[in-house]
Amino acid sequence: MIYGYAGKIAKIDLSSGAVIEVPTQGYAASFIGGQGMASRLYWEDVPPDIHAFDPENRLIFATGPCAGFQGLSGARWVVCGKSPATSPHYFTHSNLGGSWGVELKAAGFDGLLVNGRAETPVCILIEDGAVRIESASALWGKGAVQARQILKSRHGSSHRVVAIGPAGENMTALATLQADNDSSGSGALGGVMGSKRLKAIIVRGTGRVPAARPAQLQELLAHIAALRKDFPRTDTGAGRGGATDHCAGCTDECTRGLHVAADGSKGKFMCQSASSYKEWAEKYYGKPTDVPFFANRLADDCGISTKAVAPMVAWLDRCYRAGVLKDSDVGLPLSKIGSLEFMQVLLENVAHRQGFGEFLSEGVHRAAASIGGRAEELLKDAVTGAGEQMSYVPKAYLTTGLLYALNPRQPIQQLHEVSRLGMQWVQWANGVPNANLSSTALRAIAGRFWGSEIAADFSTYEGKALAAKMVQDRQLAKDCLILCDNVWPLTYVEHSDDHVGDPTLESQVFSAITGRDMSEEGLYRVGERVFNLQRAITSREGRRGRLDDTLPESCFTVPLENERLNPDCIFPGKNGKTISRKGALFEKDKFFAMRDEYYGLRGWDRETGLQTQAGLEGQGLSDVAVDLAKRVMLARPREANAE
Repeated sequence: MIYGYAGKIAKIDLSSGAVIEVPTQGYAASFIGGQGMASRLYWEDVPPDIHAFDPENRLIFATGPCAGFQGLSGARWVVCGKSPATSPHYFTHSNLGGSWGVELKAAGFDGLLVNGRAETPVCILIEDGAVRIESASALWGKGAVQARQILKSRHGSSHRVVAIGPAGENMTALATLQADNDSSGSGALGGVMGSKRLKAIIVRGTGRVPAARPAQLQELLAHIAALRKDFPRTDTGAGRGGATDHCAGCTDECTRGLHVAADGSKGKFMCQSASSYKEWAEKYYGKPTDVPFFANRLADDCGISTKAVAPMVAWLDRCYRAGVLKDSDVGLPLSKIGSLEFMQVLLENVAHRQGFGEFLSEGVHRAAASIGGRAEELLKDAVTGAGEQMSYVPKAYLTTGLLYALNPRQPIQQLHEVSRLGMQWVQWANGVPNANLSSTALRAIAGRFWGSEIAADFSTYEGKALAAKMVQDRQLAKDCLILCDNVWPLTYVEHSDDHVGDPTLESQVFSAITGRDMSEEGLYRVGERVFNLQRAITSREGRRGRLDDTLPESCFTVPLENERLNPDCIFPGKNGKTISRKGALFEKDKFFAMRDEYYGLRGWDRETGLQTQAGLEGQGLSDVAVDLAKRVMLARPREANAE
């Protein structure tokens, strides 16, 4: 037994129907689980030159050692694979909550790797270690939520289901996976699932994985609960109803909203998905309504990402107002943007690739390019290469510039470590009662978590390169465990003199669960190893280092007008003095200098942004270094920077 793990990974070939099991231990030793384990499996099994919809692409589902333990908020699970949302198609990952991942582990598996393509639609049924492939032809064409309900009715309410909707079946670049508790996974991996003719995966297990040091774990849980007492909650945009829908093993400190509509229907409604259509609907109807909630539910059932829909709606509205597009041009009621009718037509057309939906189904960048000219100019919002709206933008937070530049898609967990502290500080600066994250406290937190107090000075680019590296390493380590973004890391403590949290908690939790002693620094080294492995993966798939480590031009040319939950764009500046970044740009020369500094901190070549053989070997990735060297994808020795 390896404590904290079920001990097995199932590899399922849908082309042949073969199922083989491999031990988790070989991956857990260096990569822990979650994103780390999935990234290593991807490196080993996915050919770099294939298309996202090639049968040889893999969908990798992975849990971490924290899954299944109460009070840790460790129910998260990841899905990884090559995504059709980016150009070229890159490795990507999606992070989901709810209860599916915990149930997979209880069923005897730490992860699944699915490859091949079934001849006809299928679903995978896993029950206490037994894996079966069954027909899903009767479910093909049904919505993701509807399919989930049918399968739970058939197999039992205790079974957990992850499914795709018509957007996934039709292999769109906006397709999501939808699971129990309305958990959703973006990154267009729903399209990959559809390309394999895999409608759903149903899991049920009765097994339980013990901790190596249960008494130590219980002491830690009590300590963590005490540190989180009266922890301030950030408004997530949850709807009315006053209820929450917690994931398995939650700390009960989450604001995962359960909206109850006027007609009695209910579902998860929080954060980005809750706000994605809110402004348009209120403008159209002149008052708050349930329309944003119903739009969100439609997106869930179609299996479409609201992260990708939000910038698409904004672009369509600008094109309509500029006279570039008319209702008759695209078969959409553009004159009714904000209405439920508009969203119904848009989502149906995208999910089924009907009419102009054929272009929109490939993402907003490709849709704009299909028209060209003024339509491309009107795509002025900061949008990632994967077609997702950028939030917590670089011209506001500075550090997030590197976080975005180094990722093909939105790195939301990394962004949250910076932005959530910023939003707590805004409450203090605005005099909100009981808001205690002052400028002094934020500087102290930055010194402990981001490497320097000046990292909390948003008037300068100084200290931001180191902060970005530390955030990335910590977040990648967290996504190996896997722990929830709403709780971890514990950067802020309400009841202490300096309000500084404890960054050693994650490593202590890992040690108690697995019995493997791990220091804070050791855990960060795992995160750094995984980050370097993912960099190597995308390099092998065509990412060109410095040439692609950049940002949308609008970051440098369009002044900051607003920021989520911070309309005045106020931030702490020098010595904690309040400044406003409204009207600010992300200065390109400062970004380049910050990027060069970051490359140096990573041990990469400053001129090219390429990794080095010595650096990869130092990360325990010697085989990766050999592979990249053969492909001439490493910095040449004469290019490498002298330390």
